[in-house]
Amino acid sequence: MIKFFRKIRYDLMEKNKTGKYLKYAIGEIILVVVGILIALQINNLNETKKEQAITNKYLSGFVSDLEKDRAQLDNLINIRKKQIASAKALHHMIETNDYDLDSFYGHFYYLFPFHRFIPNSNTLEEVLNSSHLRFITNEEIKNRLLDLRNEYKTIQLIEEHIYEDRSVYLYSALIMSHIELNGLFIADTGFPIEKREESFSKSKDVEVYKKDADYLMKDRHFKSFMNLLDLNLTFVIPQVEKARNDCQSIISLIEEKMKNDKIL
Repeated sequence: MIKFFRKIRYDLMEKNKTGKYLKYAIGEIILVVVGILIALQINNLNETKKEQAITNKYLSGFVSDLEKDRAQLDNLINIRKKQIASAKALHHMIETNDYDLDSFYGHFYYLFPFHRFIPNSNTLEEVLNSSHLRFITNEEIKNRLLDLRNEYKTIQLIEEHIYEDRSVYLYSALIMSHIELNGLFIADTGFPIEKREESFSKSKDVEVYKKDADYLMKDRHFKSFMNLLDLNLTFVIPQVEKARNDCQSIISLIEEKMKNDKIL
């Protein structure tokens, strides 16, 4: 092809057709420029496709992480609400000085397990650490993900505070000397209490359980702890619920964007 154009130029020069030669030269330059522009356009399209593929990978990763977070937050909300119910039930037993052994310990031991919230932030951390935040061009998605990250940190700080309060009381030497940790295995079969295969009232250690329960019912610190736990858990639940709702909202926002990008 190059030889073909070169031959045309030589023919025009030999025949002294300067005007036609200039027109031809200009046309050839235009063709070259057009070719370069087309090549650049193709290259830009390829780069755009590559960047879109990276963006979609991150958006899909965000959705996957957020769905796991939402499930974890739902579970945490249910656990914390049950623990509030147990704290209130125990406080009521103390106030009325009336309790059933199985019900008392069913609620008491349910306060021991502590379920930490560990966010699934792999995708966001990868984006931040690799300086790829520029691929998330939707400012609303970007800002809401960063805001949610801060919400998670707040929840973890509050939960850590609750954990410390629980540890100070539940795992103190005084309490450890007035409980049987074997009771955790009896209580671990879960609610409702009446469906458990084992019970505290029919245990071989029933007298020990009665003695310990009588002590706890009269312990002023135990009553204060029930009030404090109720207060702390009541405070954290709205924070967790907001984070759960924000998770779902961001998932919907990302899915809508990915759907629109696919259409376009």
